[in-house]
Amino acid sequence: MTKQFRYLCIMLLSGLSLVSCLKKPAKNEVEANLKNAMDLYLNHQPRIDTSQVKFNVLTVTYYEASKGYICEFKVHMKQQLADRLVDTVGIMSANIAKDFKTVNRKF
Repeated sequence: MTKQFRYLCIMLLSGLSLVSCLKKPAKNEVEANLKNAMDLYLNHQPRIDTSQVKFNVLTVTYYEASKGYICEFKVHMKQQLADRLVDTVGIMSANIAKDFKTVNRKF
């Protein structure tokens, strides 16, 4: 009984020390990863003709939730029309997973 209790305590302490050593990413890294994830999402969709439309993510404001990040992006869009170049800056909102691979845009 005591061997099992000792083994359980050692495993519990080992798990706690492992979790406590995990590094949280810095604010600059998180912002860069969020911008990159949104840029990939906008510029690499099959339904968008990238020769006509280009997106550039300028800034990001985010809140870290339990399942991911709730973000608001300032995005610069350039669109080549037949006779002129149209560009505009707008705001887009999205939820991004903590692994920065899943982007769910809010419309």
